[in-house]
Amino acid sequence: SEGVNGSANMGIVITYVDTNDKVEGKQSVRAQTSQMAGILAAGNLFTGQFAGLVGTSGGKVNFGRPWTTRPKAIKMYCKYSTGPMDIVKDCPPGETLIKGETYDRADIEIAFGYWDYRKYGGTKNSPVHVDTTNPSTFVDYNTDPSTIGCGYLKILHDGYTINGADVVPVSTNQWIEYTVPINYKDIDTPPTHIIISCAASQFGDYFSGCSSSKLWLDSFDLI
Repeated sequence: SEGVNGSANMGIVITYVDTNDKVEGKQSVRAQTSQMAGILAAGNLFTGQFAGLVGTSGGKVNFGRPWTTRPKAIKMYCKYSTGPMDIVKDCPPGETLIKGETYDRADIEIAFGYWDYRKYGGTKNSPVHVDTTNPSTFVDYNTDPSTIGCGYLKILHDGYTINGADVVPVSTNQWIEYTVPINYKDIDTPPTHIIISCAASQFGDYFSGCSSSKLWLDSFDLI
């Protein structure tokens, strides 16, 4: 629908409609990581606008869509297929990624806030601008001053963790219903926008991951 995007990177299609593998309705979405000439393009789906490519190095996106209510949680169905990282270019501070040993993982982030597009570089409807080649543009919703609440789901090959809790061991290569509570740090300010970002490779912004990771998504529900 309008305001929900799956990107293409360097001419590679990385988001698909899947009519064969689904939970409800007629289809799901499959975010599929791929690569070209050794450069990783992480499969992703997000609320916002694709803002263009940065040469052959990455892309620019504007995150967010107008929103004014404060849900308690978000519920969704996900299925994940992945393996050890076969492309490792970079990683954020504090992380160690080892090619052929570190397993890829999916990352789903939900945030509510009052981001001013003039400060965050995006547009009125999609205010948070991110350049995947420039880590200084990445936003940590846990510490960001304009975020009033957020939630996180990380899916591993052998389990998952919600909002930083202990890993729940389970085979994630099957459809699982997840409920992610939204942790509000500001209980007074109403939001102006919602951000939902789903990536088949958590460190895709750093061009690191498993080039065959696939994340299926279906039946999102704000509670």
